[in-house]
Amino acid sequence: MAADKPDIARWVDEAAKAIGLPIAPEYRANVIVNVERSLAIAQPLLALELDDELAPATVFRP
Repeated sequence: MAADKPDIARWVDEAAKAIGLPIAPEYRANVIVNVERSLAIAQPLLALELDDELAPATVFRP
């Protein structure tokens, strides 16, 4: 597997094991596909570099 591509199947297996969530064998492939899709959707946001001087907006409280 390429060094820049995460092992999603392992992520799914380890995360399920860590939280005690059994994944039926017939659903495992679909879970992996959904995690891959979620990562692809999030990738542009994760790649965005933010200025260190940015601050969150103040919250209006009446």
